[in-house]
Amino acid sequence: MALPDGQLDLFLSDVELSLSAYGRDQVVVVWPRGADPLVSSLAHAAAGTPVAGSGRRPPEPALATRLAERFAVRLGAPVTAAWRALAGQPGGGRTPEVVYRTEWDTLLLTVRGALQLGVGPFDVGVHIRLPAGRERTGPLSLRLRTGEAVYAPRGFMCEMSAAAAPTLLLELTLTGTG
Repeated sequence: MALPDGQLDLFLSDVELSLSAYGRDQVVVVWPRGADPLVSSLAHAAAGTPVAGSGRRPPEPALATRLAERFAVRLGAPVTAAWRALAGQPGGGRTPEVVYRTEWDTLLLTVRGALQLGVGPFDVGVHIRLPAGRERTGPLSLRLRTGEAVYAPRGFMCEMSAAAAPTLLLELTLTGTG
């Protein structure tokens, strides 16, 4: 299913708006316009791809690559696309399946399924800025469903656990940051 560039740009413009409004030094949850057709196209292309275990999988390189290229043009910096697959855990998955520290600013888009995401600064003593001047120490715990995205700055820890069903995420890495 072909997705016009205008649909990709609609999605990316909301991501950019969120990042400019909240800053690129903190976690930002994004509900971008245009996510539904993009996610539907990515999920449709990935339908034949098994998600049997954690790891990176390339179910639809053409659309993911186009999205990364358009994002790179808009940001004026390199962006790469990669896949993260979570197998899911019986009973809702409380134990993280994937734990890593972001090497670059990263946007995670849930393409299929849902996950619990713990995200926060690598240094637990660092405060996370919240709206209205409130602060919080330690990771935020977020529930991401299909079509929802979260931005994590470079150096943040991400702990991902899927619900009972397999989950697929598209990871856009802004390699020109930092």
